[in-house]
Amino acid sequence: MRKTVKILILDDSKEDVEKTIKFMSDNGYTFPPAVSIDEKTFIEQLNEYVPDVVLSEHQLNGLNSLQACNLTKEICPNALFVLLSNQINDEFAFELLNEGIDVYLLKDRMLQLPKAIEVNLRMREYDDESKKLAHANEKLMEAYKEIEIKNQNIIQSIVFAKRIQTLTLPKIDVLLKNFPEAFVLYKPKDIISGDFYWFCGGNGNGNGNGDGNGNGNNKKFMIAVGDCTGHGVSGALLSMIGYNLLNEIVGDNDLLDNPTDIVSELDSSMCKLLKQDAECGYQDGIDMSFITIDKENKKIHFCGCRRPLLYLVRKEKKIIVYKGEPYLVGGMNENRSKLFKTQEIDYLDGDIIYMLTDGYTDQFGGENNKKLMSDNFTKILLSIQHLNLNYQEQLLEQKIIRWQGELEQTDDILVVGIKL
Repeated sequence: MRKTVKILILDDSKEDVEKTIKFMSDNGYTFPPAVSIDEKTFIEQLNEYVPDVVLSEHQLNGLNSLQACNLTKEICPNALFVLLSNQINDEFAFELLNEGIDVYLLKDRMLQLPKAIEVNLRMREYDDESKKLAHANEKLMEAYKEIEIKNQNIIQSIVFAKRIQTLTLPKIDVLLKNFPEAFVLYKPKDIISGDFYWFCGGNGNGNGNGDGNGNGNNKKFMIAVGDCTGHGVSGALLSMIGYNLLNEIVGDNDLLDNPTDIVSELDSSMCKLLKQDAECGYQDGIDMSFITIDKENKKIHFCGCRRPLLYLVRKEKKIIVYKGEPYLVGGMNENRSKLFKTQEIDYLDGDIIYMLTDGYTDQFGGENNKKLMSDNFTKILLSIQHLNLNYQEQLLEQKIIRWQGELEQTDDILVVGIKL
């Protein structure tokens, strides 16, 4: 530090200047001589030399130390001003320190000078750093407040979007009008969801509001569970696209109830609407399970796209898993041609079906912070299969909360259960 400190001496005593320079050199200061003997040369040196430290006598050629200190603070505000003199008493020196002089030392006690310079310069550095940090912190606080306001505005918009999404999706009443027991466990990860469910037919219309205007043959009921790519805003936008396209497809043809035909039309409509082709980079879509329940003939027609249908045979206390096709609804799926297939399943009254997205089974948690996985989900269903579906929904929610623990929710969660 001593080799880099620039010192300006303000003293009209040649002998004292030489002593000071020798003493400072002996103590490791290698500054070139910078000396002023009057106000004019002092001002010139302050501007040209820009010292780190000024060593000043109290009185010389019409200039006193207070005046010199004021000039120093004006021209070189970061410089340390040291009064080095035998001309004044301690009482007056104390007053000078109150008026802005940084350090006062007697010339015959210069042994304290190097230490005094170093301590005060270090304090200046720390003070400068503290001011810089305070300024940076002030800027960060301003930025934080601005971000907080924007975040609140975004959240308010998303909460409003949640209201729209909630009002758009069909009510559970639609299921309960057609089946003795049913539930919809719906837990978005980020306020709004990329998962959606859709009902149509029977004794209530699933096209948005369940107002009782059934579609087609009221002995058939259609259900779709979709899991769109992503979650939050992007997933919710895609879910509303899929939901409304289903309404349009089925609404245009009252007799259309074959899952293969509906899912194929949905795939084609999504690709067309989102301009998805082999050259398009946007290849996101929907994982979906789609069923038509034929009450008259006791049959379920199932078409799945990367999502299964779980069928609980209550008398045998076993769950049969019907798997879907390995591609998305929408997107080009790596240029593979899609062949949607419908599986026909005979059912018995009292049995239960479950349709779900992957949010429940993919949730991290437990003692080892691993995914719940499908096998464990099946075990949970078997352990509660004897209960009313309303109770099953409550237990499923409680079990996933306990499994999750302190971890964040991994994805949107949607499970639909129906007692046939």
